[in-house]
Amino acid sequence: MPVGIALWNKGIVPWFCLRLEQAIGRHVRVESLGIGGLHTLVAHGVEVFGAPPFDSEPVLRAERIVVRLGGPERGFWDPAEVMADGLDVEYLRTATADNFSVRPSAAAPSPASGGHRLSREAPLAFSVRRARVHGAVVLPGGLRVAFRTPDASFQHSPQGKESALLRDLVLEVGAAATLRLPEVALEGGRGMPVTATGRRASLLIPGGGILAEGATVEARFAGQGVSVDLRTDDSDGASSGLHISCRTAGDVADLQIEAHEWPLRALDVIAEPRGLGLDEARADLHIVASFDMERMGVAFQVDSQFRGLQVHHPAVDRMPWRDVGMEIHASGQGTSATGRVDIEAAEVRAFGAQLNVKGWAELLGTPRGEITVSTPPAAPLACAALLAAQAQPVQQALEGLVLGGKLGVSVALSFDAAAWETLALDVRVNPRCTVKTEPQVLASLTPALVRGTPTGPLAPRLPLGKYHPDFAPLAEMPRHLPAAFLTSEDSRFFAHDGFDIETIRHALVQDFETGSFGRGASTITQQLAKNLFLTPHRTLARKLEETVLAWRLHNLLGKERILELYLNVIDLGPGIRGVRQAARAYFGKELNQLRPIESAYLAALAPNPHVLARRFRDGHVDDGWLQRLHDLLAMMKRSGRLTAAELAAARGTKPALRRIDKEPATRPGL
Repeated sequence: MPVGIALWNKGIVPWFCLRLEQAIGRHVRVESLGIGGLHTLVAHGVEVFGAPPFDSEPVLRAERIVVRLGGPERGFWDPAEVMADGLDVEYLRTATADNFSVRPSAAAPSPASGGHRLSREAPLAFSVRRARVHGAVVLPGGLRVAFRTPDASFQHSPQGKESALLRDLVLEVGAAATLRLPEVALEGGRGMPVTATGRRASLLIPGGGILAEGATVEARFAGQGVSVDLRTDDSDGASSGLHISCRTAGDVADLQIEAHEWPLRALDVIAEPRGLGLDEARADLHIVASFDMERMGVAFQVDSQFRGLQVHHPAVDRMPWRDVGMEIHASGQGTSATGRVDIEAAEVRAFGAQLNVKGWAELLGTPRGEITVSTPPAAPLACAALLAAQAQPVQQALEGLVLGGKLGVSVALSFDAAAWETLALDVRVNPRCTVKTEPQVLASLTPALVRGTPTGPLAPRLPLGKYHPDFAPLAEMPRHLPAAFLTSEDSRFFAHDGFDIETIRHALVQDFETGSFGRGASTITQQLAKNLFLTPHRTLARKLEETVLAWRLHNLLGKERILELYLNVIDLGPGIRGVRQAARAYFGKELNQLRPIESAYLAALAPNPHVLARRFRDGHVDDGWLQRLHDLLAMMKRSGRLTAAELAAARGTKPALRRIDKEPATRPGL
């Protein structure tokens, strides 16, 4: 008996492992081998190892493998049928290798085998049941597709026909989407493509909802080519609600997505934290993309239309924008190696505007690019329709405004993060809108703004003319007072038409360099519009309203009058409006008594008056702030707004602030 056991372990078990290795081209380890009946061997604890470089770990484990030998009629020791039970299979694939592929050297017999080979002339039946299959495929570019099924079965007939059934299959495409299929049937055969069909599939967004359900998935695998189709009908069953098609051949993959009236609610988990609501949103999509896996490139064409969007980002507006629509049509190409995207042609339609976009950008490493956004040259925007298409909160702020004419805009931007100072910005507007009726908020104040009379319900409360005790005519101000504000806030005030592109460019350079995006680029005209009509909140909506109102102020008033009004209504601290109130509050002086250093102090408050006013409530000016005031005076000298003698005298002075013990409960406003 001991001799028999030794012969069994030293002879039959290695022979069995050898036969399996020759059949599958992999190293095999068997825990135990027994006889299950006439011409039948039963192996327990079978492990099959992967192909290099995955050969250190098993890729397949089987609780039991039953091998029925052929017997005298087909070769006694050749297997006629193999049944595997209780498998655990892990498949791993990268762009260059996988752990299952058979290489010519892998199937060669080991020296210990004596050079024997398994006869493959006789047909072999093979079956698998209770298999757990899982693994991942890493595509070129780093996209990882993971899959798992807890229950799979497989049959291979002696005639070469193959079939499999996978239950509860889950595929996870990176962190972007998850596909669940209750059941997938596969069929194929010797020299035939493999087809797979799954029904009642669900496409989900991780952490979100169901993007598609009740879908049919069909796939075909033939040589190096793979095709996959996912299709689901709309609620009426009349047409395709969503169709995703993917075709691969060698290193090229083609993707096409078609959607009609498709609900986007499932994407709300991604969009909501970014201030975009998709609960009622729907989309029509036509996306075609061709991926070159070897060159890591993609060519794309996108035609999309969105309806029912809700915008509620605090940087856009404090009030939500509801039922927003948008169209995007774009074509171009990109490469993941450099992160470069070339937009050959793009068109964006939103809020009544049609904008053409063209250019390129490299987003990996050191960002750089050139982008041009413009209205169609031959079809400028109709101003009346443009105003009517704005969000409801914007229309309410500009209520009463009636526009005519056309608007043409072109914005060209080039940038290089290696040298932000070289950023180039070119803005051109031609033609421009005409105004038939001013917005109510401006029309009610127009007589007071133009003539300085207390006409209208709001004018008597504001220092817009001599009727108000705090109004200070520009002619009665010391020359260095408006000079300090011009130097600090808008040095090109008398040269621009209410908007300073060069100042905007400098602000963008500083914002990009610091990554803070906190510096404004408002001109004195824009600040006047804000101080007269708008809230202090920095939002896109307020900026749009400010732009329209500043444009109207520039056309209604002269430069001198705009500067005069600005200095009389500017917010310079808690409860302090205008330079006359500020001179009294901070220095206990009238305007004609101010020294240049004190004018510089008031101008330096303008960017953040409430915070700075609290900083100096005790009446003490620190050295850092004093140096800032002296720097401002030096800038006034360089721009010709201060004489050399005035600068020399101011350098030896320091502003004598009053101590402010209590802040007013409210600040002035309309």
